[in-house]
Amino acid sequence: MLASDEADRARHDREYPVAKLFDANSKFVGRLVTFDSYNVAAGVVLNVQGVLVYASISPILIGNDPSATEMKWSGNPGLFAGSNCSGDAYIRSAVGPLRPTALARSGATATLYVGSAGPKQLVTARSQGTGPENCYSESPFETQAWTVESTFDLTQHYPEPLRVGY
Repeated sequence: MLASDEADRARHDREYPVAKLFDANSKFVGRLVTFDSYNVAAGVVLNVQGVLVYASISPILIGNDPSATEMKWSGNPGLFAGSNCSGDAYIRSAVGPLRPTALARSGATATLYVGSAGPKQLVTARSQGTGPENCYSESPFETQAWTVESTFDLTQHYPEPLRVGY
């Protein structure tokens, strides 16, 4: 980034406050963005091993009510070759012009699956969901999806609860 870009960004942030995401340790994660034409929740663009991806967030539920201040990582569920969300993972949809992602949870750990750069492939899936606590096994079905190129441990890098600030 050029110095003039930094100065422009700083001036813009002073004149027009921009929502930013912070992790549980008050570490800046990124600017909050949405992709209107994709009808997805707010999130941040992350650089994962040189690849730009979208990681969305949603409010933590307190009882049946969404928290006004505490957020968690959320996202598209993955498809899996095995039952009970096991085996090879696949990604069904993408957000914006960025690399496709899916979110998996195991207890308090949120992992982002990053899709391959190539086109979708015909795969056979037997389950879908965000992890063992939220998984739906089905009869095997074929669908178009991206294979997973890498994973990124969101919880390790940006622990929850997340919060939005300015």
